Order: sequence, then structure tokens, then C-alpha cells
Amino acid sequence: MNVKILIVDDHPLLRKGMCQALAEQPRFALVGEASTGELALKLALELKPDLVVMDIGLPGMNGIETTRQILSALPATKIVIFSGGADGPLVDEALQAGAHGFILKMGAGEELIHAIDVVMAGGLCLSPELSATKVEDHQRRLVGEADPSKLVLSSREKQLLRLVAGGTRNRDIACSLGIGAKSVEVSRSRLMKKLSCPRSADLIRYAIREGIAKA
Repeated sequence: MNVKILIVDDHPLLRKGMCQALAEQPRFALVGEASTGELALKLALELKPDLVVMDIGLPGMNGIETTRQILSALPATKIVIFSGGADGPLVDEALQAGAHGFILKMGAGEELIHAIDVVMAGGLCLSPELSATKVEDHQRRLVGEADPSKLVLSSREKQLLRLVAGGTRNRDIACSLGIGAKSVEVSRSRLMKKLSCPRSADLIRYAIREGIAKA
């Protein structure tokens, strides 16, 4: 099934270029375009895209607030930020809003396509220019009061975390670990509780910050 994508950017030429690049990929289906946050939210609620490519510097409601509102209404939707700026606090704020990826506009179109594939597979994708340390403060907050440096993970837990961060499906994780699919779900749930990570995306961010997985 094709991935339904909504493009959000206030620059017509850039938006057109993104649409052309993604339209060349048979696995993608472009379902809409928006130039403002308000229109993006309206279209998202109507079209229910699988993924939204979101600019940050939008007129009116910015991309980060739009991301927050879309995910509040459609938590299963994936959002990749496509931005011209990438200072630490900006990346931090975008991830805190729930974005699944942060890609710089200066990168090639292939980078955006790669990011979409990674995110749709359950991973977290940052541009190569972005260091995972830039979101360290945010990731520390995600694990709440627990101090990650004091948490000790077994080799089995690290292996599970590495597989989850790599976007591996549960059935494939089960094969890799030599356990049943239900055991994977139980182990994953226990790991999320141990690390105070309520979502899979939080586990991925933790794995990247701790050097267990690569961005």
C-alpha cells in the first residue's frame, strides 16, 4: 500500500519540487499540499495522511505547533520536519512536539526520501549534520526523573533496544532473539517502563542518545 503524504510549506517552488521528487516514487501517494499551519491541520483531519512533511517557518501557526495539534488528533500519523534552520533548541522543540524526523532543506531530495522510509519503518531520522547530542536535554526529560546514566541494561535489553531503534518488526525481533512474538511485546513493554519511555519513538531517542543505536 502506498504511503499517503501531505506536503506543508509556504514556498510554492519548494513545495512543487518536493511534490515532483516524491511523485517519482511509486510507493508514495501525494494526497495534498498546504501553505499554512491552519490549512495543514484541516487537510490532515480530512485526508488522514500516513506522513506529513512539515516546514517550521509557516505564516500564522508555525510548523511545530501544527505538528503538536496534528499528532494530538491523529497520533498514528508520522511527521518529518523539513527545515532551513537546525539549531539545538529548534530540533529539541520539534522532537518534543512529537516529530519523527528532522531534515535540513539544504540536503538532497534523496535524504528526504530516505527519512520517510526510515520513519515509516518506525525509526527516528535526523539529517547527518545534526548531532544526537543536540537533543540530549530533551531526551533526558523524556525519561522523567530516572537518571539514564544510572540505569543498567542487560545485553539482551540492549539488543532489543537496538532492534527497535532500527525499525525491526516484532516478528523479526522474535526471530533474532529466539523468542515468541508475545514475549517480544512483553519485553518491549517492560523496557519502556524501565526507561520511562511511553512511546516507541522515545525508546529510539534514548537509544541514540546513549549510543546504543545510530541516528
